[in-house]
This record gives sequence, structure tokens and C-alpha cells, in this order.
Amino acid sequence: MDRQETTGERYRKRQQQRSIMAVMDPYNPPASKKRADGGRLSLRDWKSWLSAFSAAVPLFLLSYSSCVSYAHLIVSGAYGYPIRAVVITSMHLFSSGLTGLILPMRSKCPLIIPSADISVTMFYQMIVMDIVKAAADDGTLSPEAVAATAMLALPVNTILMSLVFFLVGEQKATVVVSYLPYPVVAGFLGSIGLAIFVGAFAVLEDGLSGFSGIAQAAHDKPWPLFCAVGMALSSILLKYAGLPARVLAVAPTLTTMVVFWLCVAFSGLSLEEIRQDGWLFPAASFEPFWSIWTEQHPSQVVLHLLPPKLATFLGLGFVLILSLTLRIAGIEGSTGYMIGVDEEVKWTGIASGIAGCCGTVIGSHSPGLTTFNAEAGSTTLQAAVLTAVLQLALWLSGFPVMNLFPRFLLSGILMNLGLVMLQEWMWTARHKVGVLGLLVIYAQVASSAMYGLLPSVLVGVAVALVTAQVQLMKLHVLKYHVSRVSVKTNLHRSDRERRILKEYGELIECLGLEGFLAEGPMIKLSNYVRQYVECNKVLRFIVFDLQACQGCNVSAYALLAKLDKVLQNEGICAYYSSLEADMSCGLKSFGVPADRIFDSENGSHSSFMKALQCCEDLVLESVLQVEWQRQISNPIDITDSDDNLQEKIRHFLGLTPDQVRQLCQAGAWQQKNTGCRLSSQGVCEATVNIAVPGSSKVVETVDVGSNWGAAQEVSSSKAGFICGLESVLYDEPSRSTCRVQEPSKVLCIKRAEMQQLVASEPSIANCLGRITTRQFLRHSDVLLQALQLYEGGGWRGGHFDKHTAQVCLNMLGQDSKEDASPSRRIQNALPEKLGNLSSPTVPRKPRMTRIQRQGTIDAWALKWWEERNSSTVTLS
Repeated sequence: MDRQETTGERYRKRQQQRSIMAVMDPYNPPASKKRADGGRLSLRDWKSWLSAFSAAVPLFLLSYSSCVSYAHLIVSGAYGYPIRAVVITSMHLFSSGLTGLILPMRSKCPLIIPSADISVTMFYQMIVMDIVKAAADDGTLSPEAVAATAMLALPVNTILMSLVFFLVGEQKATVVVSYLPYPVVAGFLGSIGLAIFVGAFAVLEDGLSGFSGIAQAAHDKPWPLFCAVGMALSSILLKYAGLPARVLAVAPTLTTMVVFWLCVAFSGLSLEEIRQDGWLFPAASFEPFWSIWTEQHPSQVVLHLLPPKLATFLGLGFVLILSLTLRIAGIEGSTGYMIGVDEEVKWTGIASGIAGCCGTVIGSHSPGLTTFNAEAGSTTLQAAVLTAVLQLALWLSGFPVMNLFPRFLLSGILMNLGLVMLQEWMWTARHKVGVLGLLVIYAQVASSAMYGLLPSVLVGVAVALVTAQVQLMKLHVLKYHVSRVSVKTNLHRSDRERRILKEYGELIECLGLEGFLAEGPMIKLSNYVRQYVECNKVLRFIVFDLQACQGCNVSAYALLAKLDKVLQNEGICAYYSSLEADMSCGLKSFGVPADRIFDSENGSHSSFMKALQCCEDLVLESVLQVEWQRQISNPIDITDSDDNLQEKIRHFLGLTPDQVRQLCQAGAWQQKNTGCRLSSQGVCEATVNIAVPGSSKVVETVDVGSNWGAAQEVSSSKAGFICGLESVLYDEPSRSTCRVQEPSKVLCIKRAEMQQLVASEPSIANCLGRITTRQFLRHSDVLLQALQLYEGGGWRGGHFDKHTAQVCLNMLGQDSKEDASPSRRIQNALPEKLGNLSSPTVPRKPRMTRIQRQGTIDAWALKWWEERNSSTVTLS
């Protein structure tokens, strides 16, 4: 009993490990997901085989219908030459059966049903048409020689394309298809649907092709055309009746055949008369399976016509690869199985190569049949194997099944398939792709009707590039726009300096940019800044923060440099922070001075702060003049005597002389070099380090878990700093990392001595705690400021403060009648619309479905003004 329980626990543990591995590596799922257990193909499980047979029969009928229809499309390219569609149908049957045994067994999806495909059919049709056209230009070749060359060209091109499939899959080159825009893919599938729909008329009557064939069919064969259209529409209408998938697949076909042959029986007409009226295909006799080889006459082949034209092979070959990749991706999405596209393409090349060596054509994945197989409830290989066996059995029997199918039936099947694809990708997709996406799809389908599939793909890519450029031109890059009144540096300044900067804060403004800087967004930004500075005559310094930018092209460099010169003419000095190396070089190459460019500094967040600090220093210099010049030129003095250091500590902490003497006796003076760490975030320190004011410079950083590992600089101070107090007095880990930025004098006090001193003199702990609390407040203020700035942009809209919004109102000649909160955010900040510029207590209005486009400043300010006046809620 114990042994059985242990075995069961081990089994459950292995199952849990497999589930975990499936989550950790979705591209390499466990064997249970790739394939059912090995007993699923057991012949003893007769119930599962019977259930699979009920799914295999409609799959076989649908696949055979496709084989017959596509065979007639291939033969239509050589109308008037002795190429029999029944032989091409036998090739399709053999290829579908052979690949139907190989691909499901090698694939991670056991439901795959290979069959003939329209893109492969068009490839072969073009090959045959090229041979026929070359023979017509020659004028000396017999029809038998042309037919023999065309028949041999089919397996030859099958082998060539199989090699291409294998190489593409082996080199994992299908990833290129993933870069195609979705509208281009939808347009390609819509073009395929149009080709299927137009090709249906070639099945209805020999010699019909293109859109001219539709009018000719309506004139020559009105009743067969009417029946074909009715067959196609009935299948679409029955789809909305809620019938099961298995019934829906065979009901229209079987019902149509029964009704047709009943009408033939009661009409009293002979089969020959019915064939002459175009209702049936030409009579086919018993066709032995070896006819796919005996129909090929190598001795009559014209060798110089056998190789495919380079343009046809490369162009339609690319279409085949594209089509195969998209079909495999569609199967992955419809069935839920995780399929390796490269592996599937590789094995398609192997299976089709074997079929080509046997003298037949390509057999590849059919997403429609595979999806039907999944909807029919199949979960194993049985339905796929039975479908392949039925196809091979029909090929071996040589029974002329084509004599049973009326022309309009197969034509209706193709019409239905084409209409469904056109409806899906040209009408239903409008909700997914929007107006510009529909423009790409319709342009691609129209070009495919006029020029062919490959030019349509190129047209689709070209239109998609144009629409992408248009969308890029409509983007907006303004993340935030605030003044110095709302933001400040992390440098610890004196009370006098803070008062001056608060009074003259409107001289400095900061603009944060985001996204990719290109022509359109930069033109809008440039217009916005120019209009803004025309109205704001007080502004003297602008800091452009490019930390959230993802790139910049040459045109944006030129526009920024031009804007820089405009600002200089207005007496405004612009600084650029958080630039990557390439962006910095780009601006310098257009003449922006290097002393006004602050690079990213290897991931440090201090670049923006340094640029803002430079502007603050210039403001202080202009206000304080000589006094400020002396202050900023004073270096750190680390040669002071102990008495002078003790006096600085007394003023810094607010202690009495006796308390300072006790504090200094409890610790030791140390000189710390640049880069020395005084405390580490998350570490419980054993020493309190007190940096001496005027004799030290300490920088404080906090790791906020940014995705690129850089710590946020929250403080830089020469006015003294306390590190590690929370660890020594309260056993709490340090909340930040403090480093010495220049050689500094530090008072170091061990844990035991500090605790003993605090126990004897509690007032010392109060003074130390007061200074540390102020440090934490500055710490939190900087982090909150960074959060408020960087939560702007994107879907949330730009971030603005009261001063910058007031300037926008002044442009419209309106005044704010409300003293609102100092910081406000513009939701959905696009130049065309402002969104909700209000505090969180104001309820949001429903988003407007249509907003009339207007100027950037007008839209922002007008919307802000309307919402402020219409709101009755008191703003915090």
C-alpha cells in the first residue's frame, strides 16, 4: 500500500512538472499536449474509429470537390490541348492522401487535413499558361508535345517548390511573414477569395476566365449559373440556421446531387444531351491509378519549355510561401495547438517532395478542412488518417466519380468558398482594421483583379507603408509641460535660494517628450512651442526631457535645431536632457551647442535634474549676482579642524555644545573618498554616518525597480546628511543608498555607542530624527514629482500644471476664475482634443465620438476652460 501511494505521488509530481514546463516554455509543450497517448491509433478502439469515420466522410467529400474543381482550373490554362482534368484530379488525390499520412503524424497538431489549395492551383495554372503561350509563339509544336511538356512540368515544379519549402523551414525564414501588416495579410486572403470566386466560372464552362467569363456564363449558361449561385447562397444561409458542422458540410452537396439526378430521371433526357447542355462534365471512363504516369510522355517533352519562367517561379513562389505560412498560422489560431511554423513548412517540403518524385503535385495544409475537423469533435489522428485512406482508396480504384458531380455543384462550392473569404476579409474585417486598413485591403484586392496576386501584395505593402507614415505623422509626442513652480531639482538648497526660485519659477519650464520623434509630431510640437512663447513673454529657459523617447530621425533633428534657433531669437535658452548617444550626436551635427546637451550618463536618472539645476543656477546667478558667484565657487573644505567640524555639526543638528561634544566623543571622524557608500537600500546598517555641512557632498538614490536597472536620484546635498539612522535606532533597513560624491568628512558612530548615547540624552535622538524626517520628506517629494511627470503621456494624456494651462487660456483671451490645485493632468492629450483637465474629484465626461479638429493650443485650452466652468464639484 505504501509503495502504491509513493508511485502515485511520483506520478502526480511528474504531471505537475510537465504542467509547469508547459507554462514556462509554451513553444515546447509536453508530449501529452503535442499528441495524445500512443493508444489512440489502436485498432481495438472501434468506437473511436467509428466516430472518426463519421467526420472523415464529409472531409473526404470536401477534399475531393476541391481536387476536382482545382484540376479544372489548372486545365483551363491549356484550353484546347489534350490535358485531361481527370488525370490532374488523380494527381491531387494521390498527393492529398500521401501528405495526409505524413503531415498529421509529424505535426504537433494531429487534426491537420492536407488538400489542394487555390494558391498552389494558380501557381500550376500560370506554369501551364506560360508553356501554352511559348508554344503558341513558336507555332511549330504539336498539341501532344505541349500537353506532354505541361504534364511533366507539374511534378518538376513540385520538386523545385518542395526544395524551397524545405530551405525556408530549415533556415527559419518564415519570421519575415510576421512583419507584414495585418491589413496586407487580410488583403492577400481577400485576393485569394476573389481568385476562387472568379475561378468558379471556369469550372462552369470550359474556356471562361476573368471577369469577362462571368458575363459570358450568364449569357451562355444562365440556368447552370443560377443553380451554382443558389448552391453557394444556400450554404451561406444554412450556416446561420444553427446546423451542426458535420451536417452543414455535406447537406447542401448531397441534397443538390439527389435533386439533380431525380430531375434527370424524370426529364427523360439522355446523359449525352445533358452533357451537351453543360450540366455535366465530359464522360470519364474507368481510370487506372497508373494513368498519372502513363499520361506523361517524356519522349514528346519540349525541353526548352520545361523550366519555369523566373518571374513566375519567384513571384508565385513567394505567394506560395506566404500562403502556406498564413494557412499554418490560421490553423494554429483556430485549433489552439502550438505549432512550429518553420517545422511545418519544412515537413510540407519533405512530403510534397516525395509526392513530386512520384509524379504528382503539392499537397499542403487546408485551414478550412482542419477547422472543420476540430469543430467535428476530433482530437486524435484517426479522422485525418481515415480521410487520407479514403483518398488513396479512390485513387487506387480509378472509379470515375466525376461523372456523378454536375458542373454547377463544383462551381457553387468554389463560389461559396470565395464569397465566404470575401465577406470575412473585405466586410467583417472593417471592425478590426479601420478606414485606413480597409483602404489597404480594397486596394490590394483591386490590384489582384487587374494585375495578379504578387503585384497585389506589393501594392498592399506600398499602401500600408503610406498609411503607416500617415499614422506616424498624426502621433503626438508631448508627455508633460510644467513650470518650475511645480517641479524642482533634488539638490538641497538654502532657504533663501528656495524663496528666490519660487518667486522666479515662471522663468523656467520643462517639456517631456515621448514616442518616436518624426516629421509630423515634431512639426506639431514646434508650432505649439512657437505659439506658446509668443504668449508667454516671461519664459527664459526650457528643458526638453527626452527620456521617454524611443528614437529620432534626421528630420526631427533638423526641426529641433530650427526650433532652438527660434527660441534663441526670442531670448530663451533651451536645454536637452536624457539623450542617447546617437540622438546627442544628431543634435550636435545640426549646430546645437554641446554645453546645452545632457546625455543619459549610462542609465542615470540625474540628466534631467542636472539640466534643470543648470537653469536654476542661472536664475540665481542673475538675481544674486556676485554673492551667488562666490557661493557656487566655494569648494568643499575637508581640512577643517575638529573644532570647526564640531561647530558645523552643532548648527546642522541644532544641539547644544555639550550634546555635540558627547556625540563627537561617541563616534570618530573619517574622510570618505568619492564613491564610498554610506548606506545601502534594503540593508540594516550598523553605523550612523553624519556628513558634515560644507565639508561633504552626498548623493541619495532609490532603486524603484525600473526596467533598465537605473536608480532614481532623489537628493544631492552639501548641507549635511544623516545615513543609516533608521537601522541603528529602529532596526529598519535603509530606505535609500547614499554615496559620497566628492571627498568628504563624515562622523561615524557605531550602533552600541549611538544607542547608549540616546538612552542617556533622548533630546539628541529628537534632533537627529527631525533632520532625518526632513530628508525623508524631500525623498518622497522627488519620487512623487517623478511619478506625476512620467504617468503622463500615452493613453493617459499629457501632464500640465496651472501655470502652463493659464498661458493657454490667455491665448484665447479668457481668464481663470478659480484658484485650482497646483497640478492638473490633461487626459487623452492629443493636439485635436484636450480630454479632462481636472482633479480626480471631478467626474469624467463621456468621451466624444467626434471632435472637430482645431489648433493645438485652442483645443487644449478651450476644452480645459469648458470643463472647469461646467463642473459644479469643488476642486481640491
